[in-house]
Amino acid sequence: MLLEAFYALFDIWVLVAAVCGVVVGIIIGAIPGLGPTMAIALLIPVTFGMSPVPAIILLLGVYQGAIFGGSISAILLNVPGTPSSAATVLDGYPMARQGRAGEALRVALYSSVFGNLFSCVVLILLAQPLAAFALDFGPAQMAALMFFALSIIVLFGGGSKLDSAIMVLVGIAASIVGLDPIEGLPRFTFGSFAAEDGLQLIPVLIGLFAMSEVLQQVFERRRGERAAVEPVSVDSGKVGFLAMWRMRSTLLLSSLIGTFVGILPGIGSTVPAFVSYNLARSRSPRKEAFGKGEAEGVAAPEAANNAVTGGALVPTLALGIPGDAVTAVILGAFMLQGLTPGPFLFRDHGVEVYAIFLALILLSIPCIIFGLAMFRGAVHVIRIQARHLYPLITILALFGAYSVNNSLFDVGVMLAAGGVGFALRRAGFPLPPLLIGLILGQSLEQSLRQALLAGGGSADIFLNSPIVLALLGVTLLCGLGAAWQHRRQAVRGA
Repeated sequence: MLLEAFYALFDIWVLVAAVCGVVVGIIIGAIPGLGPTMAIALLIPVTFGMSPVPAIILLLGVYQGAIFGGSISAILLNVPGTPSSAATVLDGYPMARQGRAGEALRVALYSSVFGNLFSCVVLILLAQPLAAFALDFGPAQMAALMFFALSIIVLFGGGSKLDSAIMVLVGIAASIVGLDPIEGLPRFTFGSFAAEDGLQLIPVLIGLFAMSEVLQQVFERRRGERAAVEPVSVDSGKVGFLAMWRMRSTLLLSSLIGTFVGILPGIGSTVPAFVSYNLARSRSPRKEAFGKGEAEGVAAPEAANNAVTGGALVPTLALGIPGDAVTAVILGAFMLQGLTPGPFLFRDHGVEVYAIFLALILLSIPCIIFGLAMFRGAVHVIRIQARHLYPLITILALFGAYSVNNSLFDVGVMLAAGGVGFALRRAGFPLPPLLIGLILGQSLEQSLRQALLAGGGSADIFLNSPIVLALLGVTLLCGLGAAWQHRRQAVRGA
């Protein structure tokens, strides 16, 4: 299977998709105000006419490129291009102020590639065995697993747990629009035939993450222009193998943290970046240099936040449970290509999946080549104001929503989702839990009802399964741990 997957990569369109994805991702990540979620959501309609492997590689190239691209503006502008690059600012910008911008950018690039490679190896090793184990899951086990995933997103997704819980419930409520999965009766369609297919994922996510950002930009008139960027030399400060070798333990530990935190649903890449930064500072004999321009302070968060990409794909592909907003969008892309993530993915589409895995490793090559080549133009890229791109984003959003089913109903869904997303963002509610609730809601309902039907309407079917009891027990422990942590913080605050 690996050999067939390797042969599948000998396609010119795979190479074109990899290069285009990485380049677009680096540019999108370097422009503050944009991000991989928006870029991937807008590019999904572009992949409709592509075969599965090039289509997914294009989107994953954007994902990997954007996470690294966020470090460019973090280092040169003191403004992280993506939230996961916030920790890179702490030492990256001081290095640029000292005339070491080139060194900081190269350390960020090499650390990003290392984190990607490490997480890809873990992805290859864990995803297939996890999927094989999940093949033994029945409806009761799948329902418990999805409940566990949604609980983790609420408890450890960051921000207010109440807000996250509300958003998950809103997403689940939106997922039941359409035909009943068991009885086939219409629900909440209000007499609309088009609504019987439910709220399509692509129009909803384009509205939530693209149109809501456009509306946010329109109504935030107090947002000032970024200051003009002074030319910065990025040619100096070469970073060799020995310099990176001295940071090998930091790179390894940070990649390990990023990968395994990425496997947990809902945590994202910002948390492991800061955890890795603090760990690197506590272990370093040069603690006092951190925050003043220490190269290791750039390497640690960049290795961690890039390692999240492979880690987050483990539950996404093996179980059909997205780890964050970006992987939720990528999960939708897999489904549109006929590759439904979950336990049967490796059995039914093993060649395509392993071709994507191998391509993820090979994406490191264009990432290094074009990352180094784009350093000279980095200053010009970060001068672009994000608001100048929003008219184009609006046009792409309209065409993208329409192209899913050639339906104006989907355009209306996208615009409505954009309005709802804008209102929720203004009110301070997080959007990723809503999207993940929408994706898992229908599967959760179907598994729960199938389990109850199999058990004759009795809940004993959940109590007779060791896997279900283990998952519910872990969920309970996580809830108690989150409550204890909240109480401890409240006592400290008092």
